[in-house]
Amino acid sequence: EYGKQWYQRRVRAASKVPFNRSLMLSQSVPSFSKLMTQCNKVESLLKLVEHESSIKKIGEGTFGEVFMGEKVVYKIIPVGGDTIINEVEQTTYENAFQEIVVSRQLSDLASDKVENGKAFCQLIDVVYCRGSYPSSLLKAWDEFSKPENERPDILPEDQQYVVLLSHYSGIQLEEFCSNHNLSPDETHSILRQICCSLAAAEQKYQFEHRDLHWGNVLIMPTNVTTVEFTQAGKSYIFRSHGILATIIDFTFSRIESDGCLNYVDLEQEEWLFQGGAKADRQMQVYRDMRGACRKNWAKFSPRTNVLWIVYLLDKMLIGKRSLKLRKLRSLLSSAKSATDALAIAFRSL
Repeated sequence: EYGKQWYQRRVRAASKVPFNRSLMLSQSVPSFSKLMTQCNKVESLLKLVEHESSIKKIGEGTFGEVFMGEKVVYKIIPVGGDTIINEVEQTTYENAFQEIVVSRQLSDLASDKVENGKAFCQLIDVVYCRGSYPSSLLKAWDEFSKPENERPDILPEDQQYVVLLSHYSGIQLEEFCSNHNLSPDETHSILRQICCSLAAAEQKYQFEHRDLHWGNVLIMPTNVTTVEFTQAGKSYIFRSHGILATIIDFTFSRIESDGCLNYVDLEQEEWLFQGGAKADRQMQVYRDMRGACRKNWAKFSPRTNVLWIVYLLDKMLIGKRSLKLRKLRSLLSSAKSATDALAIAFRSL
């Protein structure tokens, strides 16, 4: 399943599924107050982007819109309102809080000297905004090729937003593969970068992504010849082969920090496990995850990360005959965690 229908069902699930956490603040604290602890600024949406001389829309989801300015990317999420947009309810304060917290923790891994996971999206700032959608953003929205979302001018003048600012990290792996014939070296570089970051997050936070399809990996060309990661204090240095990979979207992720657990109980949404595997390999991975954790989504089950790693390799191998990469795929399928997969990825080729 792809396109608008898939995202609508996914966001409906995210709005219904209860989050289980004792993370940072007590459940007794109102959701809006919790959200505001994670926002560094409060200002109008117009003021936030008025300094940009050029801005364009680069993506969308049922959650909202993604724009790129001269130096940063703006993920603009309507929150807490009653207006239905893109045929679903707006993101709740609680769900927005969850995404920000997880994004911050994973972003911090880029500078961690023991567990370095620099392939996670780097968060620059989080801003709480209120007001009408600026004309500059509406103009960029109109110029976007084949938008599926509703034009955001339907939102009221007092609409609330959470805006996540991050560095530009390229285009989705799915789009990149459709326009570029990945070489075996490029494929292996992408795989290693993802394994390094997932392994670091496993060790630091007992992290599982749980939704790492090829729309949630971004690819950007680079002139940097080598990349370096650290896992368990050990450095991994390897050639980039001209590509940097970035992991995004932590809506369904499991993460644990300082004894505080944050996860989504996916058993509340049976539809997630009913998609046809023949339509897309992605749907089978959800069922395989369910088996790996035995329906206990609170449990740390790093095998789920392996399922997504193998899935991504399968996607990158479409139409390819590389015997070495297919042998690697066979070896990875028996790994129990991203940490195991990392060791296998560096022993191969």
